Amino acid sequence: MTLFFNPSMHLRPRLLFLLLLLFPLFAYAQQNQSSDTNGKVGGTLIDAETEEPIGFANVIIYTVSDSMITGTTTDIDGKFLFENIAPGDYRVEMSFIGYDTENREVEISEIERVFSIGDVSLGTAGQDLDEVVVTAQRAVMELGLDRKVFNVEKSVAAAGGSAEDLLRQLPSISVDLEGNVSLRGSGNVRFLINGRPSGLVGSDPATYLKSLSSTNIERIEVITNPGAAYDPDGTAGLINIVLKNKREDGFNASINLNAGTGNKFDGSLDMNWRKGKFNTFAGVSGRSDERFFRGFRDQSGIIEDSTFSRRFTFDGDRIRKSTTFKLGTEYNLGKRATLGLQGNYQLEDGESSNDRVTNFFNSSGELDRVSTRLETEPSDETDYEISADYTTTFKKEGRKLSVNVRYSENDEFEQENYDETIVDGNGNLLETLLQQSPSLEDRTQVVGQLDYEQQMGDFKFSAGWRSTLQELTTDSEFATFDGNEFIVSEEQSNLFTYEEDIHAVYASFGGQIDAITFSTGLRVEQAYTTSLLREPDVETFENDYFKIYPSIFAGYAFDENTTLQASYSRRINRARSGALNPFVDRGDPFNLRSGNPFLLPELINSFELNVQQRHGLGTLTAGVYFRQLNDIISRISISQPGGVTLSTRGNLDQGRNYGIEVINTLRIGQKLEFTASANGYKSEIIGRADDETVDANGYLFSGRLQGGYQLPGDIQAQFTYFYRSPGVRPQGQIKTIQSFDLGFRKEILDKKGAITLRVTDLFNTRKYRFDTELASLTTSSEFQRESRIVYVGFQYSLQQLTPERNRNANRNGGGGDDGGDF
Repeated sequence: MTLFFNPSMHLRPRLLFLLLLLFPLFAYAQQNQSSDTNGKVGGTLIDAETEEPIGFANVIIYTVSDSMITGTTTDIDGKFLFENIAPGDYRVEMSFIGYDTENREVEISEIERVFSIGDVSLGTAGQDLDEVVVTAQRAVMELGLDRKVFNVEKSVAAAGGSAEDLLRQLPSISVDLEGNVSLRGSGNVRFLINGRPSGLVGSDPATYLKSLSSTNIERIEVITNPGAAYDPDGTAGLINIVLKNKREDGFNASINLNAGTGNKFDGSLDMNWRKGKFNTFAGVSGRSDERFFRGFRDQSGIIEDSTFSRRFTFDGDRIRKSTTFKLGTEYNLGKRATLGLQGNYQLEDGESSNDRVTNFFNSSGELDRVSTRLETEPSDETDYEISADYTTTFKKEGRKLSVNVRYSENDEFEQENYDETIVDGNGNLLETLLQQSPSLEDRTQVVGQLDYEQQMGDFKFSAGWRSTLQELTTDSEFATFDGNEFIVSEEQSNLFTYEEDIHAVYASFGGQIDAITFSTGLRVEQAYTTSLLREPDVETFENDYFKIYPSIFAGYAFDENTTLQASYSRRINRARSGALNPFVDRGDPFNLRSGNPFLLPELINSFELNVQQRHGLGTLTAGVYFRQLNDIISRISISQPGGVTLSTRGNLDQGRNYGIEVINTLRIGQKLEFTASANGYKSEIIGRADDETVDANGYLFSGRLQGGYQLPGDIQAQFTYFYRSPGVRPQGQIKTIQSFDLGFRKEILDKKGAITLRVTDLFNTRKYRFDTELASLTTSSEFQRESRIVYVGFQYSLQQLTPERNRNANRNGGGGDDGGDF
């Protein structure tokens, strides 16, 4: 099947998209050549012992008479930058809890307006260790002003697992049996890769998360109320997965090897070579994961005034293999501009098998018949993405322009095969069936984005544009063997195409006034969507809509330890192809699954209020949030003739979520640390499905306790305990789930390598149980996928530096005017 963009659809927006791609060249040619007499000061804070960056540290500029000019905090990479600093002599004070304070003298003149302090090493404070947080390495969990950052490198959970395994460690995040992620109780989460939407994630994030090895991840960021620069998709917010991309001088390489019980293996090799104006990087990773699953489902109901019951049991195995390649380079175009090119290529294949046995009982409770159904599902998938980045600064300081263009393709084939034998209650053969359902899915996506930002004293203005063009075609069949060949059922097969073009412009303005930090933003989008059912009957549903998404963030610092934050954003949940395709999945003939091509987007107004308090042992963050939802997209169940249930998607009227979240980090001495988090919320849903009122009103609580302890022999031990309470969902309830993970990490080979040992779900309690209640059918289900696994891992990093550049050249004598270090 050849996938192509239909040139007759949305012609003007796509011409506009091509024209906007040319805008950066025009903008670059029109750069402002004027200069400002004010200058800037920047640098990086690092840990003197570990050489790790120190994020969220305090940096303050004073005059020579010790009058404070302004202050800031370092970013996640330890970097800070002051702009619009008037000519004069200053003192820069750099400090963080548990470290010695460092000071540097700087001078800004009209000739030398840029002063680079360079790398500043902070040593551990030598006194009052019982009253401060002593951080010898970057913490596993860091709390920023607008996000939570999970640093993977020091986490034992990063060894041998997948991105799905890592997400299980994050506060307020839950991952179900199939790998679907929910944040604060909402399953509508938007995933970004390195801060941008990626075609590799596709329309099925769960599959991508299973195939992405955790060893390729540097950190994971959770942003619950994103600003205007981010796509408004995602009811609960964004999860940004930042992949490793080495930029050190010289040749660098790192290798990771892991093995787990039950045929689980993964490994990766990442390399980069940086010399002169080029930084070239490459990597390859492979993963093979085999897991059993088992479960049961009990159903009882009424058919034509007669009661019945049946019990389904499942016993299966799933194998998933993936190989990923990446290759890219960055090139410095002069003093201010960089150009980057990168390609990613991924191959996946897998196979699932399931022995499904169904016992049918009549109204008297006697066994009526038994169905034994062997299900196998081979699959293979190919993904690739090519991206180009261009970034330039202007001669007039504080201005930056960046452009990104990405193209991706995804091809996936899978075939479900069913071999069923049906016997009566006495074991006499009644019927045999051979069926198959092949499906081919092709997807292409083009994304163009342009961003401009300008610093204006203590304020910052940014604006941008993004267009996303994508098309997905799914060709699905259902065929039955008649004794000689498979005969395709045209009525039970379909050919479905989904097109989505979204064009957005956005702007934000923010800054700091005394103790108040604020940011306001506005995003305007025009969307063109078409759901086209080509076979068996032609049906078209076009849904073009124009939306405005405001956002605002405000923070007030009572002192250096206490901050109050408030935020609001308007968001959207767009139905994707999987939820729109009306093809009926008949893998379970009594529990069918289908999409709904007439789904409307779900709109969300999200409010949040947080307080962050640093105390002697760590940091406490507590907050409340509220979400107003309209046209909720929800999974609903519809009763069919013969006791069959159809699970599909529908728009319910409205809903509200009220929640409270608490996260507390503690460091007791130099060896023991804890992160305790809890999230509780009330969910209210009002709507109708299958001519029945669907009201869900209830509470849900989840909590997670993570701890780390430095054992003798420099062995780091870590554990994670997760608990989720019973709760409600549309047309049913979910039951308690809990799990406990334990791991150990030992650095070797002069701290260039490490070995790890960990076990997930130590007590084998990660089971998913839920009930569904319809007017004529009640279902109670329990499923478990293999989760008690022991992993052993090895990691090693090699770094061969080129002759070190003179890092002290600009520390005491000012700097050049090109700002290249920034």
